[in-house]
Amino acid sequence: MTIAAQPMLEISARSTVGSRVVLRAQGLRKAFGGQRVLDDLDLILHEGEVVLLRGENGSGKTTLLNILTGNLEPDTGTIEYLADSTPRSYSFPRRWWQELNPFDHFTPEFVAREGIGRTWQDVRLFGSQSLRDNIAVAKPGHSGENPLVALLAPARANSREGAFNSQADAMLARLGLAGREQSSGDMVSLGQSKRVAIARAVVAGAKILFLDEPLAGLDRKGITDVLTLLESLVREAKLTLVIVEHVFNFVHLHHLVNVHWMLESGRLEKNHAEPIPQIDSIDGIPVTIAAPSWFSQLAGSPEHVTSERLPRGATLTRTRRPDHWKPEAKPVLEIKGLIVNRGARSVIGLDEHGDPNGFDLTLHQGEIAILQAPNGWGKSTLFDALCGNAPIKRGTIAINGSTVESTPPWIRAQTGLAASPSAAKLFPSLKVSEVSRLSPHSSSTGSIPFASRTISSLSGGEKQRTLLRMALPDSGMPQLVLLDEPFAMLDDIATRQAVEAIIGTQPHHAILFLIPANHSFS
Repeated sequence: MTIAAQPMLEISARSTVGSRVVLRAQGLRKAFGGQRVLDDLDLILHEGEVVLLRGENGSGKTTLLNILTGNLEPDTGTIEYLADSTPRSYSFPRRWWQELNPFDHFTPEFVAREGIGRTWQDVRLFGSQSLRDNIAVAKPGHSGENPLVALLAPARANSREGAFNSQADAMLARLGLAGREQSSGDMVSLGQSKRVAIARAVVAGAKILFLDEPLAGLDRKGITDVLTLLESLVREAKLTLVIVEHVFNFVHLHHLVNVHWMLESGRLEKNHAEPIPQIDSIDGIPVTIAAPSWFSQLAGSPEHVTSERLPRGATLTRTRRPDHWKPEAKPVLEIKGLIVNRGARSVIGLDEHGDPNGFDLTLHQGEIAILQAPNGWGKSTLFDALCGNAPIKRGTIAINGSTVESTPPWIRAQTGLAASPSAAKLFPSLKVSEVSRLSPHSSSTGSIPFASRTISSLSGGEKQRTLLRMALPDSGMPQLVLLDEPFAMLDDIATRQAVEAIIGTQPHHAILFLIPANHSFS
């Protein structure tokens, strides 16, 4: 097996940093249930800075972003927004009479008027609206929203709406999504959704843009398209960026970032000169730019790895560890002639020419398979079809010899299906210990240190760890384990621990990873 390195995007934003302060925060404190996350935190942002915000899972990165974008109030502290021509400041805790003023609320809407934009780990598009409308709706100044203008000057309103639509189409083209203008938000892949979310924040007039894992779920082309857009916005419009990203995507940001923030023990350390860390190994396991470190950990030795090309740029890599694999192993998953549609368009089952000839896949006991595919290939659609959350048009699905294509999700779970989706969809008001009891593998969550906390208080990485532990079977019948981008929100330590847990699963299970085509195995 050889690992082919991918070219890095050569961009730089270091010359765009100005001296003008666009955001200042002092003495920010925030605690959840007695646990202090931010502790007298101070920060200053300058125009044109591109900040990489680093910190371990649970260190408070998402909490800090939520506070600075008006989605969460700090317990104490002050925040000044200086990016717009009309600066605004807030002091906390706010007094009750301040909320009586309809022009002075600390909410995402008011903060957005100060030039603050935000994207989320879980993409929040309008599912029933087209991609064009998802972007155009964010443009300020829609005259058609004024009933008088719509009635008395319809031509003016239509002309303005047409200009907004043209701008949205141009933004989609810059992000490699030309031709998908009329696709609804619920009919595109996670990676494509992330690009649309970034475009929407930019069109809304953001001067400071907070990006929560913008590269997670993107293939190589998607990463290039997003970074090219961000670089041009920083260079041409002096946009200020604060980026939270997975450690294994740091390499893609090397020529864009000019400031580093390290969040640790509730406070920030800032460094202008520190290089992005180059990860050579984790506990002695070699890491390259091209391949995620966990792949080497899963594969064991190169002789245990086989790879096959699938239609439309996908690759299926199998690892058969000798301590798990046996030649007489029975199939846990059998897919034959599968065709799945999203709306009227076939997504799963297309050949190289785009004809729906069906998708076939078989996984045996003891196999770990990694399906890599570009954004839009249909990884999430395949996940939903296997779980019973999306209807199939044609074909058969068998788990442990039982056909399940016509059965609901809970029957598939009883047949031997365990799954972890790319977005942690858990009950926010329940405690981790309570949520774990809803899983047939609840014993696997016993060692989680935050078992007594509610789901809503967890960071994105902590939610993902909870979901993974609930999905991994530790005993019983042979299981099909589906993991859709399982490490997207985890830091390197949590990723290593998750891989160790996956390797430690029972030898009669079959595991299928679904990840974007960022890397090359051959």
